[in-house]
Amino acid sequence: MVITIVLISILTLVVLVFFVMYIKWSAKNATMFDYNQLMQKRTSTLYFDVDGFLLSDNDTTNRDHALGCLRTGDNISSYTQNPDMAVYLKTCARYRGNLHYKVEREVENNVIKRTDLIFSPFISNGVLRGVSVTSQTIYTKNREAELLEKTRNLATKNDEAQHLIEKLDAERANLEIAFKKSSRHHIQLQKAMYRIEQQNHELEQAIDTINKQNAELGRKNEEISRSNKMKEVFLANTSHEIRTPLNAIIGFTNLLLKMNPNEQQLRYLENIKTSSRNLLYIINDILDLSKIESGKMELESIDFDLRDLVRKCADALSVGRDGKKVTINIDIDDTLPAVVVGDPFRTNQILTNLINNSVKFTGNNCIIGLKINLLNADGDSINVGFEVSDNGIGIPKERQSEIFKSFTQANVDTTRKYGGTGLGLSITRQLVEMNGGTISVESEPNCGATFRFNLVLKKSEKTAIAETISNEAQIKLEKLSVLLVEDNVINQQLATDTLKVWNPNIEIELAANGQIAVEKAQKKLYDVVLMDVQMPVMDGNAAARAIRSLPAPNCNVPIIAMTAHAFAEERDRCLASGMNDYVMKPFDPDDLCAKICKYAGLDAPAAQPHIKTANGASGQHDFDISLLINACADDIDELRRVIDVYLTTMPSDIDELKAAYGSSDNEKIRMKHHALQTAFGYMGMSTAVEKLNAARQSAADGADVSELMEQLADLWQQTAPQIKEYVGGLANKA
Repeated sequence: MVITIVLISILTLVVLVFFVMYIKWSAKNATMFDYNQLMQKRTSTLYFDVDGFLLSDNDTTNRDHALGCLRTGDNISSYTQNPDMAVYLKTCARYRGNLHYKVEREVENNVIKRTDLIFSPFISNGVLRGVSVTSQTIYTKNREAELLEKTRNLATKNDEAQHLIEKLDAERANLEIAFKKSSRHHIQLQKAMYRIEQQNHELEQAIDTINKQNAELGRKNEEISRSNKMKEVFLANTSHEIRTPLNAIIGFTNLLLKMNPNEQQLRYLENIKTSSRNLLYIINDILDLSKIESGKMELESIDFDLRDLVRKCADALSVGRDGKKVTINIDIDDTLPAVVVGDPFRTNQILTNLINNSVKFTGNNCIIGLKINLLNADGDSINVGFEVSDNGIGIPKERQSEIFKSFTQANVDTTRKYGGTGLGLSITRQLVEMNGGTISVESEPNCGATFRFNLVLKKSEKTAIAETISNEAQIKLEKLSVLLVEDNVINQQLATDTLKVWNPNIEIELAANGQIAVEKAQKKLYDVVLMDVQMPVMDGNAAARAIRSLPAPNCNVPIIAMTAHAFAEERDRCLASGMNDYVMKPFDPDDLCAKICKYAGLDAPAAQPHIKTANGASGQHDFDISLLINACADDIDELRRVIDVYLTTMPSDIDELKAAYGSSDNEKIRMKHHALQTAFGYMGMSTAVEKLNAARQSAADGADVSELMEQLADLWQQTAPQIKEYVGGLANKA
């Protein structure tokens, strides 16, 4: 647009100049004036500023100037003879070039008078100071008559030329206006281009900043990933370290409860069992929350009997605790399908959390309503509604939205008064949402609470859950052969005693590591293999893979993992290694026996407990082997055998742990620390456990642990003879 206007302007000026030169040439050839006959020429000049105001009238020749009527300060636009004078002045000032204009002409007394105005820019030091207007009046003799007609013709042509010039001037004025507009557009375009350039620069800076932020975000994500991995490892190790002694505590407590304890002993044992279970619930809550937050909790999708699950859950939780009488009233919709598809474990966990919550916050006479109904069915999905109500202390309305948040309870003194971590309802809410449902609460203080939630489950093609019971179950039970793969002597004793209490005739063989287990499984076909996962020489997963590679039928032996690791990844690794199932330590004896029966094709009979009386005390020593005495069921010979194992293996275990710290062998450190901590724990050597944990913490902080390891070795050397002497004394008493 701008370029087109400029080209038109240049072309117009060229045409104008060419035409004026042609007119002058024509006039010269037509008039043939003799300028030698020029009689008189008068010239005078006025000076105007660029806006048209007269600067001075002191020049005496002004009286002969065509604009002589003007006075200092007047504007050329006030010259009334021809208002276009101002246009000429401005045009001259604008383009800094001379302009010529004929003001008047007349013939008087045979004298031709012609007056011209010449507009000239006045420039000083390259700066436009103003415009001078020169009046040039020429007086010539009148020519002969024969020239008059030509003169008139010339005048006519001059008039035509003047009209053309005026027309061109008008067009030029329009062109100037257009040029001014185009100039403004050009300036606006330049400004826009400048803004675009600035925006592009800012955009480049923003992109550079975003790239830097993305790089930083990538580094942060890597740090978070490493942190999450470390957290998972920490939680897994912590779970393993806590569950291992819990396994012994709960397991031996269950065994002692079956040994006809007196009333006081029964009360103590029940308290131990309750406290251990509560601790296990807390560990499970923390691990579940971690798995949910990391997105690693997955729901199963299997067939199960919802009515049976609800009734069993209610039966298990209706047993009174802390002197409370618990009544659970169940109301199940008859239109519910007999079998549904979903995750029975998580469904049971949701119900257990809500019922336990109701029991916790009610008085001694706890009445719980459990109502299940079919909300709707759509295609292969069913929406099941649940309602758990109680007669407890209730929840204030302003706190009802807070109770489903992690580590939050209704009142600040709830934890102190009722216990708990504040995770149960948070985990329940997230489990409900994972099942496609929502949960809400309706409550008033001192008027109980009602929790309502729904689960989206699937329809099943089955109408009932069939239970396979072998007709030869009792015969096979008498001949049941089990390979127990466990490196920890205490855990060997616990598992053996638990299975013997369940079935005194069971045949149990031991393997201290995976390699021995593979060798035994190659030579003999067992009914079930109970496989620990964390072991020296060959771990449980590697052993399972090796057994599966054996020739048939030995490769088909059922393998049940037994480990203190509680994460789903550990279970997945076990199943991926070829194991059939998974039992978590501390294991539930009924659960363990049920799974053995499941994979051996048996129906579990009632337990047949041993009846023995536990006794023995530690005396004033830095050890307490009462737990070992109970584990050995007062069998002094068995106790002596276990102690001999400890006396033989402990010095080498301590030396190996010390060497592992020296070589920074983390795997060896983990295994030996675990073995020593378990052994010291079962022998009640609290000081040794403290030094062992102090060494691990110091190593994690980068400190030298050699002195602590020497102290640990010295402590064992001092305590081992005392333990041996104490056990000898027990033998003599026996």
